[in-house]
Amino acid sequence: MRYGYFDKKNKEYVVTRPDTPTPWINYIGSGNYGGIVSNTGGGYSFHKDPQNRRVTRYRYNSIPMDRPGRYIYIRNKDTGEYWNPGYQPVLKKIDSYSCRHGMGYTVLTGEYQGVIGEVTYFVPDDKNFEIWHVKLSNIRGVAQKLQVFAYSEFCFWDAIMDQQNVDWVQQINQGRYDDGIITYHPHHITDNAAFFATGEKVSSFDTNLETFIGKYRSESNPIAVEQGGCSNSISRRMNGVGAFCIDADLGPNEEREMVFILGFAEERKEIRQDIKDYLSPNNAKAALVRLKEYWENYIGKLCVDTPDEEMNLFVNVWNQYQCKTTFNWSRFVSLYQLGLGRGMGIRDSAQDSLGVMHTIPSEAKELIIKLLKCQFTDGRAYHLFFPLTGEGGQGDAPVKKYDWYSDDHLWLILAVNAYVKETGDFKFLNEPILYNDKTTSETVMKHLDRALEFTYNNRGPNNIALAGRADWNDTLNLDLGNGVAESVFTSMLFCRAVLEMLELCEYLKNNGFCSEDSAMYKEMSCEGVEPCSKFSDMYQEMRNAINESSWDGEWYKRAFDDYGNPLGSKENEYGKIFINSQSWAILGKVADVEKAEKCMESVDKYLNSKFGIVTMYPSYPEYDETKGGITTFPVGTKENGGIFLHTNPWMMISETLLGNGDKAFEYYSQILPGKRNDDAELYEVEPYVYCQNILGKENPQFGVGRNSWLSGTAAWNMVASSQHILGIRANYDCLIVEPCIPSNWEGFKAKRVFRGATYNIEVQNPNGVNSGIAKITVDGEEVTKIPVFEAGTTHTVIVLMK
Repeated sequence: MRYGYFDKKNKEYVVTRPDTPTPWINYIGSGNYGGIVSNTGGGYSFHKDPQNRRVTRYRYNSIPMDRPGRYIYIRNKDTGEYWNPGYQPVLKKIDSYSCRHGMGYTVLTGEYQGVIGEVTYFVPDDKNFEIWHVKLSNIRGVAQKLQVFAYSEFCFWDAIMDQQNVDWVQQINQGRYDDGIITYHPHHITDNAAFFATGEKVSSFDTNLETFIGKYRSESNPIAVEQGGCSNSISRRMNGVGAFCIDADLGPNEEREMVFILGFAEERKEIRQDIKDYLSPNNAKAALVRLKEYWENYIGKLCVDTPDEEMNLFVNVWNQYQCKTTFNWSRFVSLYQLGLGRGMGIRDSAQDSLGVMHTIPSEAKELIIKLLKCQFTDGRAYHLFFPLTGEGGQGDAPVKKYDWYSDDHLWLILAVNAYVKETGDFKFLNEPILYNDKTTSETVMKHLDRALEFTYNNRGPNNIALAGRADWNDTLNLDLGNGVAESVFTSMLFCRAVLEMLELCEYLKNNGFCSEDSAMYKEMSCEGVEPCSKFSDMYQEMRNAINESSWDGEWYKRAFDDYGNPLGSKENEYGKIFINSQSWAILGKVADVEKAEKCMESVDKYLNSKFGIVTMYPSYPEYDETKGGITTFPVGTKENGGIFLHTNPWMMISETLLGNGDKAFEYYSQILPGKRNDDAELYEVEPYVYCQNILGKENPQFGVGRNSWLSGTAAWNMVASSQHILGIRANYDCLIVEPCIPSNWEGFKAKRVFRGATYNIEVQNPNGVNSGIAKITVDGEEVTKIPVFEAGTTHTVIVLMK
């Protein structure tokens, strides 16, 4: 069943039914002030940090679903009937409905008895507030007497305290009204405030939630709307609301526009000045135009034209858009992650930077610096941090012997290397960055060196990386106190990270960026061993240890528990084979060709399904304390045999590295959300963005998606599709185009902006191969590599496959 469609021309997803299986949401804002808007107006807003600076409330996992939100009520004064353009919360059956989710904005449109109500939500010009632009149209030939009620429920800024210390929160918060501006803040705060404002003539208002809603009522039948006016309540305590009543009589075929603004102010005395230019409907519409221009520029750095329309749609628009959202908020704030104790993940954010590096490398650099500041002087890192306070922590996993995640710090190397390749900013490597002790500072290069040394210095009985609290799989908690549990995955990731460092050091050395007497060279050396040799030795030693201890005949084992027993082995009854140790055997160049091919065959045989590749098989049927959190999930759910989509692009990349373009594209296509638009009743989550997981083949609800939007799946699918299947990726001194595509493609075209120059690329595949380059021409001349050109120039690249 379909609930909507892709409007390719306007780059919008149009929801045509309000009763979607789950709330289908969008994000507004660019990572500073922002919010979530569902297809019926549900969701909430926050400023910088959804835990410590929440603006509006939301009731998770609640019935009725998806309440409260940003609501516009339209009331007919003659009949007393009222309704919402977005259907919720009144739930009145309206004559027509649509929700248009675009990049950074959402438009809800409803029609009832000759009145069309349209409300557009967006954050203008990266301000600390959002605009609700409301448009009313009377499409009848007779006048209609109308009222518009605008409603938003305030939250105490500390969202955890708002839920857990109700007495204190309700005693200290207060609402005030001053000529079209409602403010809400604690009694003892003299500067900050959340606010709701309008430039319209206010007929009445409320700042007290209980007064607006009424006793034993809800948002679906607020007493203020029912009685036709607010009570001008001033909230001295209890719960706050921003609510306005505006008279909006319309003549025959008349239209009217109005603006409401919801936001947060560091200095409440400056609110009126900050918002004055945006209260005009014309100025608000102009700000929306600027927002759309920003997003056009953002996605314009990479455009592709392939034989697959869904791939074009996602690479060009929706995947890029989702990458920016996950870059903004990591795994912090969605309708599944509550914006409370989790914070932004170190490993998550490092990977998220990979999905935006081609278009906003300077912002990626800023985030990388924040992540490096979360590193300990011994090389490991916090597991998460909070963007407003900068505080870090290790999360909620049980602490046994080792109070760290074995992989977090290693992702920093992949992020930094991707940034340098994209920009050529080698000076960044010498930039001093503080550690989390806020007193010790070393260069970026040394930070990365220490990350490798931490893993290298913390190995177990098989001479591979200790598991710590967990690795990438947060639920694989193997350390029971003996301190000998090991992660094969982290060991393979270490190999990839060492190779990245080796590649970087060799380039620096060979291109005159450092000499043997340079500070960079000296600080990277170890007991007289020069860096390239040091990293080469590290790689060979770990690679050998993995192959000696972890090859299981047809695939690689996943880990060793705290008693030395293997996971992901033929000798296991459950959890015989895991996906990550197969893909990363190729990504980390651990496996030789024979082992690599066997790994890929085993994944396809045991783990693949029509909705994606599962994390492991067979699933654990019951809880096992020696495995930890993975066994708390039912079979076929999340890490316990579910389709954890984040892992699938690693398989796509692995297949391209082996030259298997048909298989790589098969894996890409089977998890592409757009291909499940007609299957939404089963899939349930939004078909315009990747979700985190899908229930796996052993689960009775096989195919149901969950935890949409904020997932490393976004960045890695962007990397897999654009950099490996299409093969367009940055290098230190050139642009690489090495496609690995389906054999039935005759080719494709792409535009890539690289270091300010535009490359118009055409790939030709006359012989129907998966991979291999016969010839490359740039501006008509044959080249061995595609050079870096001056910013502002445009060049034609033709790649002929063998």
